[in-house]
Amino acid sequence: MISKGTSLLILAGGASSRMGCPKHLLPASGGTMVDHIINRLGSLFTEIIIAGRSLDLSRSNVRIVEDIRPEQSPLVGILSGMKVSSTSNVFVLGCDMPFVKPGLIHLLTSRKEDTNDVVIPVVRGYLEPLCAIYSCSISDRITQYLDSGGRKVTGFFQTVSVTEVRESEIRLFDPLLKSFTNLNTPSDYRNYYLS
Repeated sequence: MISKGTSLLILAGGASSRMGCPKHLLPASGGTMVDHIINRLGSLFTEIIIAGRSLDLSRSNVRIVEDIRPEQSPLVGILSGMKVSSTSNVFVLGCDMPFVKPGLIHLLTSRKEDTNDVVIPVVRGYLEPLCAIYSCSISDRITQYLDSGGRKVTGFFQTVSVTEVRESEIRLFDPLLKSFTNLNTPSDYRNYYLS
């Protein structure tokens, strides 16, 4: 276990409008896309949490939490997972990102300290908020941001301490940056997962 004290929080609550079906239930090795992620990465973490809406899942080794707010934002899933986490940090991962490398997780968790709230990769000039570590202690900041009408995942970052991890460091563990591949459409699924 390289991420002791951290929970794996898989977000499975998106509308999946471009895919046309719930992405977390797409067939994958080991069962579904969520099964695939859990089988690959679950043993690295203290516990596994899946957050979303109306999740039709039954696994004995995970905690399943319904979104606790009505807003359509990944932040709701992050907040919902934080509220039930038994650890002080959550590693947030979208259910459509099945290729995350354990080495990347190790890199990010090695940068998490008591003095920072978020550890986030920067890839191709963009923050990757759905492949990042968050302190559960900032749940009140997320709540305040949502209460104010905010929806953007990174929109509350100015109120917390953020550590960015550079692409050059990430490429040492993932040269092709495959960890950040999102399966958003049927074509993505066919090209990346079924190829």
